Amino acid sequence: MFEDTEHKAGKGTLGIVILGPLFGLLYVCFLPLIALMTLLLALPELAVAKKAEIVDNSGACMTCHSSREFSKTFKNREKMSVFVNADDFKGTVHAFLNCTDCHQKVSLSAHPGRSSYDSREAFILAASAACRNCHSDTQLKAKPVHAFLTNKTNGPPCIDCHGSHSVKRSTAWKNTLSDNQYCLTCHSQKLTKTLGNGEKISLFIDPSPLKASVHSKHACSDCHAGFSRTAHPTRDFSDKRSRTLAIAEACKKCHADKHSAVRESIHFKLISEGNNKAPGCTDCHGFHNVGPKATYETLSGVPCKGCHEDVFKRYQKSVHGLAKAKGHTGAPLCSSCHFAHEVKISAMNERIKTACLGCHKEAEAKHEKWLPNAGLHLSAVACAACHSPNTAKGIQLRLYDQNTDKPFTEEQVAKLLGAEYQAILQRISAHGGEGLESDELWDIVRKLNDKGTNAKVTFLGRMDVSDGAESHQLALKKNAVRDCEQCHTSESEFFKSVTVAVVKADGRLQNFKAKPEVLGSVFSVVSLKQFYVLGSTRLKALDWIGILMVFGGLSVPLAHITLRVLTSPIREAKRLNKMRKEGKR
Repeated sequence: MFEDTEHKAGKGTLGIVILGPLFGLLYVCFLPLIALMTLLLALPELAVAKKAEIVDNSGACMTCHSSREFSKTFKNREKMSVFVNADDFKGTVHAFLNCTDCHQKVSLSAHPGRSSYDSREAFILAASAACRNCHSDTQLKAKPVHAFLTNKTNGPPCIDCHGSHSVKRSTAWKNTLSDNQYCLTCHSQKLTKTLGNGEKISLFIDPSPLKASVHSKHACSDCHAGFSRTAHPTRDFSDKRSRTLAIAEACKKCHADKHSAVRESIHFKLISEGNNKAPGCTDCHGFHNVGPKATYETLSGVPCKGCHEDVFKRYQKSVHGLAKAKGHTGAPLCSSCHFAHEVKISAMNERIKTACLGCHKEAEAKHEKWLPNAGLHLSAVACAACHSPNTAKGIQLRLYDQNTDKPFTEEQVAKLLGAEYQAILQRISAHGGEGLESDELWDIVRKLNDKGTNAKVTFLGRMDVSDGAESHQLALKKNAVRDCEQCHTSESEFFKSVTVAVVKADGRLQNFKAKPEVLGSVFSVVSLKQFYVLGSTRLKALDWIGILMVFGGLSVPLAHITLRVLTSPIREAKRLNKMRKEGKR
């Protein structure tokens, strides 16, 4: 029995010796597998626990934040709703997050009571900063425009574009938007851009005026060529003006006729010379709020007053402005006389006169009923000279080509005279404030006509208001100048201011002062066309000749009648004598 026990113990020891290492080897090999199986079995429980934690925390937050009336008050007394729609949040890309993942300063044990933020903006900036906890700079700057906004020190916070508790994947909402809505997702925010000279411009577009504009049916890319959902080039401009003019170039794609007209205007001329104050398309019509034509035909909508405020104030006091204010739709506005796109220099007298007669078609006939030589008066006197009775007036002498019936321009003079023209300018400048003499005017005319051109050059004199702005303050018809003696007298104030105006090709004038005596000089007979005013231009010799001609004409019939009366007895005696002789026969 002892032997059997001893034998069994020997077998057990042998088994441990043999199987022990074997089981140890198996344990070492299967240990990672056991650990992995244990982890897999535990994960669902951890997930449930985590989910329960999230639900519990979110549920606690939503106890208050599910109320639409719940709001937050900041130190500056601004209020902001802190309502969160749980259903909307469940459909966002952040649905797996807990509230405190973004609002890291808030917990169930530490929740701010009175706000620690100065303003709503400060709170939004702080909340948006949490986005960078998950979204790296590399991700944020992957696209050029997004990188541009991200790098701006005053760039918009994330939630301005993406929202806060309703953030969705871009692919989920981009395809549901129209092209214009797509653009407005960013441009309806308060975006700004800094130009090369440091100027800041707004890139914000208010959707409401855009919908009300005449371009409401256009796609953004119709004007902003090169921009689309997939392409958004970054364009740099040196200053605000160059950007405005570049944008205005888009207008000519649809408005080619207006673009051609503008190229003939003084505004385009000034722009081409680098004048930053000259208006382009958008300066008058706006950018995204372009209204219908009727918008610009009202006192409140006329764009000209933006640059010509002083002139517009005078217009408002005029017979036209007062009529417009009373609702007379036919009363003229700026564009009625100057035209909208082909605006010429206001000193182009004939153009303005044509505009006046365009509305007042019966004016010439009415003037002929009371005004001697009405046609001559209307050609030599500007309408405003009589119809703005309280303004200062003067005489303007312009070089004129009688063959073409057009002004002889400075460019034509310079081309014809060459270096002589520069000498004339120097001689004019040398006079200082004294003014040109009549013989100098005659010398200019003589030289131009001696050059053998096809032109017949003379100085054309016209009476006009001294201040162009005053010509817009037209009075009622009953207050217009009708007294002949205001002009036809040697003491007339209207002839004491004389200007020699050289017209440029674009209509602008280069003015030189002339002495009033040039109007009454003998040389004026040669150099001035149709501008001798009896009794006022002081050419006394012509006045006496005129008077002698009148009296001479009257003296012939008077002498004839007197002679017949005086010789009547002699003629009667001759007649009776003749009758007696014939009776004897």
